[in-house]
Amino acid sequence: MNLLKSSRRYQEGVKRVSGSFGGVLDRIPATELSALRKRMTADAAAQGLVYQTDDGVLHPIDVMLRPRLVMADQRAYLHRVCGTLQGAHEKLLDLWFGHQRVRRLLPLGDAEERWMTELRPPKGLLERLFCRFDASVDFADPRWVERCPFFESNTTGVGGIHFTAAVDALAMDIVSPTLQRAIPALLLDRNDDPRLQLLEVLADRARELGLRRFNVAMAQFKDLVGGPQEFELITQFMRSRGVEAVDVDPRELCVRGEELYARDTPVDIVYRDHETAELARVEAEGHDLSGLRWAFAHGRVVSSLAGEFDHKSAYEVFTSSEFDRAFTADERRVFRRHVPWTRLVREVLTDGPEGEEVDLVPFVRAHREALVLKPNRGFGGEGIVLGREATDSEWDSGIDVALTEPSTWVVQRYRPVAEKQFPRVNDDGSLRFEEYFCVLGFYVSPQGLGILGRVSRKKVVNVSQKGGLVSVLRVL
Repeated sequence: MNLLKSSRRYQEGVKRVSGSFGGVLDRIPATELSALRKRMTADAAAQGLVYQTDDGVLHPIDVMLRPRLVMADQRAYLHRVCGTLQGAHEKLLDLWFGHQRVRRLLPLGDAEERWMTELRPPKGLLERLFCRFDASVDFADPRWVERCPFFESNTTGVGGIHFTAAVDALAMDIVSPTLQRAIPALLLDRNDDPRLQLLEVLADRARELGLRRFNVAMAQFKDLVGGPQEFELITQFMRSRGVEAVDVDPRELCVRGEELYARDTPVDIVYRDHETAELARVEAEGHDLSGLRWAFAHGRVVSSLAGEFDHKSAYEVFTSSEFDRAFTADERRVFRRHVPWTRLVREVLTDGPEGEEVDLVPFVRAHREALVLKPNRGFGGEGIVLGREATDSEWDSGIDVALTEPSTWVVQRYRPVAEKQFPRVNDDGSLRFEEYFCVLGFYVSPQGLGILGRVSRKKVVNVSQKGGLVSVLRVL
């Protein structure tokens, strides 16, 4: 894989847009600018762009007026990188079953292990994942490739699928015409729709299994509170594309004869929102999940069991020389270029960020400003400790907590998050520009690349942390 360089055409285009977009908005009358913003807010609500907190309250998600732009060569490169990362994740199930060392780095609870061993499909059936890979990218940076770290992987219960499509539609309907009036040769379009990408991956699995029908169950616990509210909207989209799809609670799946049903609808493929840890917990409470178990055992679930290993400690498997032989030369190149050095926090001698052997705990204590502490299996940005923003005592305390909670924390090399200015509209219609940290989530499928843009005034960027969304449009 050759190192791509940003094209001169893109650099010049971004410079023109960056230099002129603020001026374009400045020339819009205050009343019109306010109307533009109000339309964006109203349409976002109508598109279901809300986030539910753990107490069940729905909050609107802020959507930026200004899109980010990506060129075709950048899309092609990132598609290859994400496809390579997904292929590496698909190998983790066999590695977990075959290597005790990998099992220690990717720890599962007893109930999870039982699900894994009891429900592993027959050999020869490929793992099939639907993933989102989170990274920081500044497309206008001439050195964007080498400054593009992938912080973590989402391989089960991927969020933002509907949000991405909705935000891109808003940008094309509301913002793109304004940009094109100012710069007529700037032609923009959406990136790939993650809802279609999900259908692509589900259909690939159905074809692999030789199924003659393609009925889809979107399986999510109905009493779930908190997080993005997307499953019903995704189900509606699938129906609009002619697919028989149902939004179902996993407890409503059952087997009749040799066929899976969601209530009274026969089902062929299941997209699951939950990790086996949560499924096992619900099963232990006395609920019947035999239908979902049957689907796992017959290879009917996406993401398949390899999706359990979206632990951040998977990046230790990727960045440790001990496991080099498990991965191809292309995979190792992607790891070196884009995966930050990551280690499960414990007392151990290991290879450090530069390949040197280090005593991990003393090394982590001594290099606070270059490192980040993260919950191994957490999400939503909760619990992250940025070493450069912590005091020595706070950092040492975080390490001590990690050591008393084995296998639950990782330390990762700090890589800066891209910062961008976005226009904000005051109540009187006047314009101001504010600095935001930006993180992108890349949805990958064999044919497509969808891009979720998130922004925050905080360095930990997440919608659950009161962050916002930004469209990422491709330049034609």
